[in-house]
Amino acid sequence: MVELFLLTIGLYIASMLAVLPFRNNYKKSVSVGHAFTALASLTLLAFVVKAIPTAVEGGAIDFTLAGIPFHVDGLSLVLCMVLGILGLATSLYSPRYMESYKKLGRGWVYILLYSTFVLSMILIVTLANLLWFVFFWEVMTLASYVLMIWEHDEDHVRRAGWKYFVTMHITSTLPLILALALLYAKTGSVAGLDFANLSKLHLGAIYYLLFLIGFGSKAGVVPVHFWLPDAHPIAPSNVSALMSGAMIKVAVYGLVRLTCFVMKPTEIFGYIVGAIGAITLTVGTLYALKQTDAKRLLAYHSVGQMGYIWLGVGTGILFLAKGGEWAAFGAIALAAGLYHLLNHAIFKGLLFLSAGSILYRTRSKDLNKLAGLAKLMPVTAVFTFVAAMSIAGVPPFNGFMSKWMIYQVTFLSRNIIIVIFGIFALFISSATLASFLKFYTTAFGGEPNELTKEAKEVPIEMLIAKGLLALLCILFGLIPSSVVPLLASPGRILGGADLTGWLTTTYSFIMIKAPGMPAGGETLFKPLLFVVVFGVAFTVLYVAFPIRKRIYKPWTLGEPVPMGEYKMKACNYYGPFEEYIHFLYHWGHELSKFGGRITDSVSYAYLWLCRKLHKAADAMSRALINAGLAYLRSVSELYLDEFIFAPFVKILRGLGFVLDEGSRKTNANITLALLALAIILALALL
Repeated sequence: MVELFLLTIGLYIASMLAVLPFRNNYKKSVSVGHAFTALASLTLLAFVVKAIPTAVEGGAIDFTLAGIPFHVDGLSLVLCMVLGILGLATSLYSPRYMESYKKLGRGWVYILLYSTFVLSMILIVTLANLLWFVFFWEVMTLASYVLMIWEHDEDHVRRAGWKYFVTMHITSTLPLILALALLYAKTGSVAGLDFANLSKLHLGAIYYLLFLIGFGSKAGVVPVHFWLPDAHPIAPSNVSALMSGAMIKVAVYGLVRLTCFVMKPTEIFGYIVGAIGAITLTVGTLYALKQTDAKRLLAYHSVGQMGYIWLGVGTGILFLAKGGEWAAFGAIALAAGLYHLLNHAIFKGLLFLSAGSILYRTRSKDLNKLAGLAKLMPVTAVFTFVAAMSIAGVPPFNGFMSKWMIYQVTFLSRNIIIVIFGIFALFISSATLASFLKFYTTAFGGEPNELTKEAKEVPIEMLIAKGLLALLCILFGLIPSSVVPLLASPGRILGGADLTGWLTTTYSFIMIKAPGMPAGGETLFKPLLFVVVFGVAFTVLYVAFPIRKRIYKPWTLGEPVPMGEYKMKACNYYGPFEEYIHFLYHWGHELSKFGGRITDSVSYAYLWLCRKLHKAADAMSRALINAGLAYLRSVSELYLDEFIFAPFVKILRGLGFVLDEGSRKTNANITLALLALAIILALALL
């Protein structure tokens, strides 16, 4: 089993080496590199499948590689599954999509960064030592930054990339390094930073705060979300899919691993995480509602959907800390948060790949200008519809099932604060649906216009990648039992509770029970039954009321207004509602300006420090160079070829003479054989 994991690492390293011979061939370097990353993703998924039975039973896989400890349990496997699925999809999608960036060249550099980015995330979620965790956290940040600014010749790309770079180092890396330094001072050794050793320490509230800031900023939760809506849209769409689908989820892994497994769940921390989740899902989704740039809309929805995940995780932490009969309920709540983590990775990855397909064919992300793509890109339209319904929480797609579980654990909690958070989540789901009605109808609805009329379906490789994710959106929605047992394993380990009778999943339904609920009062949902009933009802209505195509032209009062002008633009959707909550956007804008000034101040301070360090290093370098020149002027002239290379030439000349003699004389051959044996013996003794 461990061999599969090692093979995964080896294949990612091989992808970096394999592209070096093709440095001057952009297409080959990208194709060859992604062939290896696709194989690596398949190997990682094979490892996950083989390890699931161990994790479901509450076990873990521990091993050491190059002196570094690894620990793979159910929580690690959830993130490995995410990375395997998205890694495979983007590896299939990228070779053709990256043709758009051929003019920039450096295909081999892109593969080096891509493989480093994904491999660093795999290592982060499987390592069992905080020092190496933070090291690869920084590797992940740097690789994602360079990939994000791939089109660095654009001014807005450089600005957004700089905001990401500074924000991540100040609000994410720095808190983690501070926590690492404090813990190293406590333990006094690198081995003491193993998670198993740290879990034996009594750690105070300062560590919860540092981990909350460090992982919260990387996850993009409010109020440290301001970098995300600028960062995700500027990256290539395949990189955006990985950043939104995987990277910000790694932050959730870090939060749960360090505050629940290394430290202990606490009720106060659970309330804080849940409250941040409720605020984040509200703010992120309402800001997404008014966006007209396709990728920026998706980026704000990444913020909003992270709020759902944090709400589920926070509720789980709260009730796991309560213990007793509530521990099982907390395990179910944590499973609900992890379920949405997995589902969001899939449908948001699909949405970014779909936005990339639109950009690939039309060179535009502006929803005000796009139209009629369903007629020109029908397969992409179907896959995008599946993803849009999934994120909106429409049954029977996967987004509904995880949101349904989050609603149930909040409403059944009998905690007024958590119930209010659940009400926020339920309301905002309707805003998510409204947002994606705008996204889908503006891009794919209506008739093609001047911008889109030449568009056509994307290549088959890109369709296969999106089809894989669309299929999983349906599979994980219809058959929750395929993943829920694995998702429940982290909470079951933390709470030490048996979930029998509390959480039941079969091929036909999922059932949740809360403490104090009378027998027969469990809540359940049967996705397969829903599909059957809905399918029959739809068929009956379709037969009874067939759709007839009728073309109605608007009354123009005789004015020569083109038909295309009557299509409602994205900026015109939900205008009255946006006016109603204008105060939210106004204060958000003011806070953004205030935060921008703080970010600029920190950036200038960061640049000032960098310049000072650069000057110091430059002065030291000049001093060393001057010292070297002075030494050369004060000593006698040296001839490198005479003093260094001449002895080697003499040895080679002598060896040639001996070999030449050995071809004629037997004694010389024996002498060489004895000399070789003597060397081998000496090496053996050493």
